[in-house]
Formats: sequence, structure tokens, C-alpha cells
Amino acid sequence: MRVSIWSTAAYLALVYVKGIKLTSMAREGYPNIAIILGLTLILTTIAFFMGGSLYWKIPSMISGLLLLFTLYFFRDPEREIKVDPRHILSPGDGVIVEIKDVEDDFVGQAQQITMFLSPLNVHINRVPVSGKIAFVRYKYGAFKAAFAEDASEVNEQSVVGIENDLVKVKFAQVAGALARRIINYLREEDEVTQGERYGLIKFGSRMDVTIPRSATILVELKEPVRGGLTVLAKLD
Repeated sequence: MRVSIWSTAAYLALVYVKGIKLTSMAREGYPNIAIILGLTLILTTIAFFMGGSLYWKIPSMISGLLLLFTLYFFRDPEREIKVDPRHILSPGDGVIVEIKDVEDDFVGQAQQITMFLSPLNVHINRVPVSGKIAFVRYKYGAFKAAFAEDASEVNEQSVVGIENDLVKVKFAQVAGALARRIINYLREEDEVTQGERYGLIKFGSRMDVTIPRSATILVELKEPVRGGLTVLAKLD
């Protein structure tokens, strides 16, 4: 049972260092965690009764590491959101990889901010502004690497438009080579609050945020951002 003991100890240490509560896990990850936990317990039990044979010990150790990664991936830390109607918050954790001017059918003359979410980032997605959901569209497509230049155009994605008295914003969860599962709980006509959780993308992804060109962007390329905390732009 050595593997399971060390796995538990490592996870508890991770929880302590990162300040993550054991209960702060995204519910969308429960099935993945249950499957890998079950596999780890089975392999560890077999390794124990086989006298610690490397033939079973190595797979059980790999499974234990995979369990730790899965627990880490689906973490959902609480965040203190400062609601400000003139701020546009980052919808996810990641790194800014592109900022460009675009013409958008919903926002109009706009700027698009793109961030890459690695498998090590928090993958909970949050609403960038308060308002009413104007539309939710799911676009089927390719599964290119999330950092590919044309991923925003060709990859599978869930796109949301939101509006309030001050601004229209469009934001998209874009699938990648590993991220094949997009979860979005928003529905048209929903009234939401800035920083509210609305979904996630499993195992690495990309997000696009389209804002009015008149907004002042406050982030730069290669800058790390945090969902619900980092202000991407402010309205003049």
C-alpha cells in the first residue's frame, strides 16, 4: 500500500502549499478522478499482494502520478472577485499569446485577446463582465494544437455573446489537440455576474475574448493572467 500512502501524502502537501481546499475541486472532474482513483487502488492492491513485484509496482506508481495530476488539473480555488462595470476580466488562467484588431458581427469594430491555457493552469472559466447572455453557439471543427495561429478559426469551440448597458463582449472556449471536452453551462437570456463560474475545458485549451476597439487593453503579449482576477481591459 506504499504507493497510495505516498500519493495521498504528496497531494496533501500540494494542497497545503497551494492553499487549495480538498473540497475545491471542479465537479466536472469527479468522473475522471473516480476512474483513475479506482485504477490506482486496484493496481496498488495487486502490487501489494504480489509481494511488491516491479511488474505491478511501476504501473501502480504511474497511475498514482496520473491521479495527482488529475486532482491538480481539476482544482477550483475560491477567488475574491471585484466586480467593476468598467472592467473586462480574464475568463481563464493562462498566458496572452495574441492581441489583434478584428471586425466582429456582434461587437463591431473590435480587439481580440487570445490566451493559451496549459494543462497546469486552473481550467475553470469565468464570465468577463456582468450582463445578459445574448447567444451561445457551439461550432464543430478541428482539434489543432491550441497555440496554432488559426486555432481560433478552425478548431471546435463554444462561443458566447454577452451585453449590458455599457458594452458587448464575445468570449470563446476553443478546443485543442488534447482538450476535446468543452463544458459551458450558459444559456441564452441568462443573467450573470462578472467573475461567475460558467464552465471549463478539459486538459489544455485556448480562450478568445473580443471587446470593443475603444476599450483600453491593460495586458501585454506573454503576460500571465488569472481568471476573474486579471483585468484585461477597461472601458473609457
